[in-house]
Parts: sequence; structure tokens; C-alpha cells
Amino acid sequence: MSEAAALRKPSHAILYALMFGPFFSMFDSGMVNVGLPVIARDFQAGMQAVQWTASIYLLTMSALLPLFGSLADAWGRGRIYNAGFFTISIFTLLCGFAPNLPILILFRALQALGGAMVMANGMAIATESYPASERGRNLGMLATMMAIGSIAGPSIGGIVIGAFGWRAAFYLTFIVSFVAFATTFFTIPRTRKEAKTRHPFDFVGAILLIVTIFAFVYGFSALGGRSASGTLALAALAVFAISFGLLFLVEKRNPRPVIDFGLFKNATFSSALAASLISFSTMYSPTVLVPFYLQGTLGLSPQVSGLYLLAFPVAMAILSPLSGRLSDKIGSRPLAVTALILNGAALLFFGGIGPSSPPWVILLPLFAMGIGFGLFQSPNNSAALGSAPKEKLGTANAITQLIKNLGMVIGISFSTVAFSSLMGSRHITDPGAFLASARWVYWGAALLSFAGAYIASLRTEARGATA
Repeated sequence: MSEAAALRKPSHAILYALMFGPFFSMFDSGMVNVGLPVIARDFQAGMQAVQWTASIYLLTMSALLPLFGSLADAWGRGRIYNAGFFTISIFTLLCGFAPNLPILILFRALQALGGAMVMANGMAIATESYPASERGRNLGMLATMMAIGSIAGPSIGGIVIGAFGWRAAFYLTFIVSFVAFATTFFTIPRTRKEAKTRHPFDFVGAILLIVTIFAFVYGFSALGGRSASGTLALAALAVFAISFGLLFLVEKRNPRPVIDFGLFKNATFSSALAASLISFSTMYSPTVLVPFYLQGTLGLSPQVSGLYLLAFPVAMAILSPLSGRLSDKIGSRPLAVTALILNGAALLFFGGIGPSSPPWVILLPLFAMGIGFGLFQSPNNSAALGSAPKEKLGTANAITQLIKNLGMVIGISFSTVAFSSLMGSRHITDPGAFLASARWVYWGAALLSFAGAYIASLRTEARGATA
């Protein structure tokens, strides 16, 4: 069926198939986060090493998002999307057979190759396949599936990992991803774009962007290392500075750049992205520390730990469907400011937890952060995209997704680097040492969140937001 025919007679099956994308992204990450302490024990690795199992996925996907978004313009979004789930399936299965931590991290990076294909095109396919009158409802349904994936990942992951080990979690996600591939293969049109719609791809910019992102995140993550690791970190940050400068110069001269720096001249767009970077960095700072606290310090099982972690996505699922409608009435600024203040308060609460605090107390800040996340995400994205010119919406969306993923990576890296430095040689099962070290991480993230609230308060609401 041609693309024109698909637009005339849109099938609801396309939307249902697209729901696998947002569901799988959160389901997979939730299972991996719950399994990190078990993976660390199995491979006898430290927190700073094992966190790369989660970080490398986000990092690789971030670097490749603009690449696959642009390639889809020439090859067709359906083709890239289908290939994405096939790639995810293969390397998810291989993750379950990884003999050591470095190989597991490598397979996670290759799994993220498919993740970038899916994430770069899912919402675009939903937008292109249906009339504008159905767009809001359809995107809302995809957001709901993301929340359901956030709930299912930690809970199911905790049960599976507790009963069968961490490898079983990857076998389960392989089944989900392969069902997604089979469904999208027979449902989503794989039409090739017409030659007149194609344009030269910015390969130089794409390569520089990948080098810039990898060098920055690796350098930042390895700063807590000693001797050789510290030297490599400084070298990586030097590479980042050089590659970023070259990227800026190259993209300024390219008529179709991978990263359009001209968008940042818009104060609302820049403010929204700065707030997004801070929000995702601080909201994801506890994602590595909390599972280690629950399982390593308190001695809870992965099953129970997964249930505790449900507080965040449940709160997010409650607020996410409402925040978009609320922002239409009062604007995005008050919601973004409130969310970041609430997030900062929750992080301060995390820092106040002591060795004698009952385990259930941790549910309070997790639930509060979930509320903040639900309030923040949709209105802030609306402000960013609503302030972008219509002809640059695709680029603006790619940058928005890139900033979101970078925020997650920076949050995880910040937590592990700072925590490992503060812990020193003390063991993670020492409650006093763990909480004393984590306290400073949470308080630092809280101050950053309050700064983000101030930045969000400076924005001017976009008028005539793009649909």
C-alpha cells in the first residue's frame, strides 16, 4: 500500500503496533536497573563499572538519534523502524548469553543501535499516518504505553530476576522485542521516499556529533577513576572540546545540519532544553543508587526492590495524561517550575534518610519525583517544539530527544562518580557509609534542580504553538 493510500485510509493497527516502541523502551530500562546489583555481584564488579550497562544504551541511542531520523527521510521510516526492532531482538538475546561485563556492555551498545532506529521514527510515523485531528489522542496513547512500560519493567523484572537470575530478564525482553518486530513488520508500511524528497545527509556532522557525545560522557563518567582511568578521562574531555568546536563550525555552514544551532537563538527553546537537561539529570540521579540501597544496604530481594521502585512510574502515569491538558490552560512555565521545585524537595528528602529509617520511607520521595516528572515532561516538550519554526520541527524534535537522553546519562554518571569518590574503600553494605555518601549526591542534585526551576521561570510562553 502506498503512503498516499495509507494517509487516506489510516489503519488503527499501525498505532497499536507503534505502542510497542514506548512500552519496550521503559520496560527494558526498568528491568536492567533492577538487575544492576545482581549483575554486579555475578561479575564481581563495582557500581561505577556496572552502571555502564544502563548508561551505554542511553549514550549510544543519543548519539545515533539524529542519524536515523535523517536517514529515514531518504529510506522510509517504516524500513528503519522495522530494522530497529529486529536489531534490538538479536542483541537483547545475546545480552542474556554475555560471558562477562565488557561483552554485556558491548551488546547493550549494539542493542541501542536498534533503539535509536525505533525512537527516532515512532512518533513521526504516528504523525504521518493519521490526520491532524487524531494526533493529540494518538500521541497521548503512546505516552500512556510509556508509563505502563515504566510500571511493568521494575515489577516484572524484580520477580523474574529474583526467581531465575538477571539473564532471564534479557530472555524475556527478547520475546517482547521479537513480537514487536513481527507485529510492526506486517503492519507498518515500508515504502521508500520519493527521490525528490531526499537530501544529502550530513555525514561529517553526524560523525562529529557521535564523537562529541561519547567523549563528553566517557570523560565525565571516568573522572572518578584513578591513575590510567583519570588520564583517559582528561584525554576524552579534551577530545570533546575539540570535536564540539569542529561540530559547531561545520554545522553553521551546512544548509541541512544534523544539529541546527540556530534553534538555540530562540530563548524559549533554549530555556526549555536547559530545564529538560537539568530535569532528566536530577530525576535520574537516584536510579542507580536506590536499587543498591534497597538490595545491598537493606538486604531486600530483587522482587521487593522492584515493587518499591514502582512508586515513581505509578505517580508519573497518574500525572502524565493530565499535565498536557493543564498546560493548554495555564501554560508550561508554572508546571515546569513546580515540577523542578518538587523534584528538588524530594532529593532533599532522600538525603535526610538515616540508617534507622524504615524502608517504606523511600516511597515518599520516589512518588514525589514521579509526580514532578509527570508534570514536567509533556508541557516542557510542548514549549520547546511550539517555539520552533514549522520547517525545523523534525530537527527540533531530534534535539529534544537527544537532550533528554543525555540528561539521563549525565544523571546516572554523576551519581556513580560522586558516590564512588565519597565512599572510597568502604563497603556498599555499610548503611551509615552508604547513606552518608549518597546524601551529598542527592543534595547536589537538589541544588541543580532548584537552579533548573529558576531557568524555567525565565521563559516566555510560546504563542501559536505548532500542532
